[in-house]
Amino acid sequence: MGARLTRIIVLAACFAGVLALDCAAGKKSLPARPPPPAIITPEIFRFRIGFWANLHQVLIHESLLPKPGFEGPKSLAHHSVAPMANLAAPDTAPWREALAYYGRRFTTRNTFTDEFMDAVRGFTACGNDPALHTSLGLAADWKTLLGNAAPVYRTNFWPAHERADRAYVEAIRSWVAKHGAWFVKRLVALYETPWPSAPVDVEVAPVVPPFGASTIGEPPFQGSHAPLIIVSSEDSGYTGESGLEMIFHEGSHLLVDRVQGLFDASAKRQGRSMPRGLWHFVLFYTAGHVARERLGPSYVPYAERPEHHIFDGAAAGTLRVLVRAWQPYLDGRATLDSAVDAVVAGF
Repeated sequence: MGARLTRIIVLAACFAGVLALDCAAGKKSLPARPPPPAIITPEIFRFRIGFWANLHQVLIHESLLPKPGFEGPKSLAHHSVAPMANLAAPDTAPWREALAYYGRRFTTRNTFTDEFMDAVRGFTACGNDPALHTSLGLAADWKTLLGNAAPVYRTNFWPAHERADRAYVEAIRSWVAKHGAWFVKRLVALYETPWPSAPVDVEVAPVVPPFGASTIGEPPFQGSHAPLIIVSSEDSGYTGESGLEMIFHEGSHLLVDRVQGLFDASAKRQGRSMPRGLWHFVLFYTAGHVARERLGPSYVPYAERPEHHIFDGAAAGTLRVLVRAWQPYLDGRATLDSAVDAVVAGF
């Protein structure tokens, strides 16, 4: 019995060894599995740095600086980014003529007209080309003056501005890569409006008068409605954590139409008057507090920092209403419709 048991154990061991060898051989003969597909996050913003767009924004800023009441975008108050004193004598005349033209044509009040916005799109399309496109629909004298000012700008100011623009893009891209997908999902849910399917173009320039950034575009986000954000690379309010908030503040301009319509309808239904630009205060508040959700309770929203003067004066009352009536919606304790009605009822 003992000898028989020994033979059984030996045979079992041999069988197990053969099976193991067969399995090992089988494993070697199987083709290697391909690695799992990489998770690709859709591109949210497409950053651009264009010579002609930069020249245009700089000329507006420099032409507005001498005018009473214009202090430039926040941290650039009274600050020239293209001082004429730095120019050689031959460059002074064409630069001064371009500034004079812009001084006659543009104010802080007309930079959002259709003519201006069409020009902004055109300058973005020209990119870094050596000359303005012949198809660009500008007045002939405007084109001529820009053509004369371009060599002056390219030699004296463009290299430094391009470096600042590139530094901004490198920094903001890292913030967007880390937090962007979360911001898009959160804002889309709050505004109940889809984010544009294509990347949103962002033109970067040292200055963007009068506020530091602006956004054009609306649904369906195609053709003449295509989104375009212009943002300052040298305004400190658009860097770091606040830069993350503000790039999505600008993106929120593309989502707010539905909510703005709800405010208008609620005001009509309740027979109440809303503060001028209430929708924009809502935009500031929402982007700021969404940023605080993401970045932590120590983060102070851009609009609630005293140096930015967004909720100063009468607007302080608007902030109190938003804290009381809009914040519950952000916290998930109220519906959009009930929050809109509560905000309107607060005025």
